[in-house]
Amino acid sequence: MKYAIWFVRLVFVAWMLPAGINHFIPLFPQPLGNMPLSRELFAALDASGLFHIVKAVELIAALCLLTGFYVPLGLLLCMPVSFCVWYWDTPLQGWGSVSSIYGWAVLLCNVALCLAYLPSYREMLAARAAHGWPDRKQIVVAARLVFGSWMMLSGLNFFLAIYPMPAGQEPLAVQLMSALAHSQLLDVAMGIQLVAGALIVAGLFVPLALCVVMPVCVCAAYWAVILEHEPLGAILSLVAVGLNALLMLAYLDHYRSLLGRQAIALGEASGRYEALFVDASGRSSRMAFISALVPLVLAAAFYHYWVFGLPGMWAMLVMLFPAVVLHARRLHDMGRSAWLLLVPGIPVAAAIWFHMFDRGNAQERLVILVALAVSAAVTLWGLIGKGQAEANRYGAPGG
Repeated sequence: MKYAIWFVRLVFVAWMLPAGINHFIPLFPQPLGNMPLSRELFAALDASGLFHIVKAVELIAALCLLTGFYVPLGLLLCMPVSFCVWYWDTPLQGWGSVSSIYGWAVLLCNVALCLAYLPSYREMLAARAAHGWPDRKQIVVAARLVFGSWMMLSGLNFFLAIYPMPAGQEPLAVQLMSALAHSQLLDVAMGIQLVAGALIVAGLFVPLALCVVMPVCVCAAYWAVILEHEPLGAILSLVAVGLNALLMLAYLDHYRSLLGRQAIALGEASGRYEALFVDASGRSSRMAFISALVPLVLAAAFYHYWVFGLPGMWAMLVMLFPAVVLHARRLHDMGRSAWLLLVPGIPVAAAIWFHMFDRGNAQERLVILVALAVSAAVTLWGLIGKGQAEANRYGAPGG
């Protein structure tokens, strides 16, 4: 089980990290869409600046998964982004398009990893949750009923047209609202408000409902405050975010398990991802090295054979980090210094440069062959080398 989870995690982080960086430091062309609705939505997100927030969340979540810090929280933060990626790639680009494959892959990886850390979310998923402010019970109940009714009424209004929906006056506000309406992503947002509001009023799954509706409230506040500038709408949107945040603080005890700095995924009782792919200071036995090497190689093969061009190349570069850590730990177990990784590291760095920035150079093929040969030799050494039974300065043998 844990090896399958590690494979999914490696694939996910290797995709999300370059995708997040790419917005701030161009690494490869950003897909703009080739269908009218997908192009319209992307143009509106980009022009409004909301795309900056999307990519920042993507980048933060990827760093959480890469470094092993606050992984359940990072996965939860990334879920709205993964859903929007899927929505853009699949319903808007086309259910049978190539983009749809990537959309499904991103969303399913995020969902699978959340399921892998299900114990961290159990308290948030409580059907009947008690808030942690017993001496302010009336305030919490009043805030819950006001906020829940507000969200529920807002969602009902969208579908029943009880009162006019704000369409915006400022150009960027109008552009974003029109794109959201045309793509029907606004329907999804309003549906979330309706369902979440009803649950909050009923007192069912309140921590989960508050968490799910928060991105909608934040985006509404961004639209009202940053784009539209209409005072009353801006104040109301900020009040909504404030009430949402206040209620989440009241139910903080139900979020503590997902706010932990370190978390264990399903099947990791006998060995954690972070101990093999993040912490380079320890040591790993030969069997632990072999077991971890399999999902790493499979993830690299996935990007080599299935993802073409610069996105695939950058994804494989991301996997150099866990690969270096894994080999450093194996060298430690053999009583060797991790500085020996400079031997394959130098030709690998040269091969990467030639392959990505100076393709066609006469020396490219030779440098790549040397890098592959030296790297394979170091990996083979790790596969057959004997570990030290006694503890050395890198610690006791482990995985």
